[in-house]
Amino acid sequence: MKTYTWKEAFEDALAAAKRGSPRSQTFVGYCYDNGRAVPRDMKKARGWYEKAVRNGQIDAIFNLAVINDKGIGIRRNAPRAVRLYRQAALRGDLKSQANLAVMLLDGDSVKKNTAEGLRWLRRAAQRGDDKSQYNLGYAYAHGEDGVRRNDTLAQKWLSKASERGHAKARRLLKSMPQKAARSSSTKR
Repeated sequence: MKTYTWKEAFEDALAAAKRGSPRSQTFVGYCYDNGRAVPRDMKKARGWYEKAVRNGQIDAIFNLAVINDKGIGIRRNAPRAVRLYRQAALRGDLKSQANLAVMLLDGDSVKKNTAEGLRWLRRAAQRGDDKSQYNLGYAYAHGEDGVRRNDTLAQKWLSKASERGHAKARRLLKSMPQKAARSSSTKR
């Protein structure tokens, strides 16, 4: 198996991208986005991501959503970011599910939609996203975002996030009163 330099990989991907390969279009966009093998050029990155998005490439959809969400090289366009995150989330992209949840819950430059945000947050948490697990545990611990306070569920989600190395989850979990059931289960 040949090992490619970034430059060689870019040149091969560019040829395939010009022939219409969505994965290669995404890779070329990534190279321009991050300055790999070519100088960083957000206009070219967006152009290649747009082509890949038209071809249904999920990673390109997510990357373009982030560019719109953060306003990287363009004016921030939160409504478009939400549309793109939703498009990728519906196709199963975990990072898109997590980011969509936060934008909807916060009402971050878009209409706040707590019910839909919680659905996406739970879905991402159940699929193992540690930030979503933390956010869900935090909501249960504090009774926020339309979630009724529930220490048992808070500990469940914070524990899962903590097991995945989420430091804030670990700190919040340590600060919570431990359930009697947990301490009785350790007795012999």
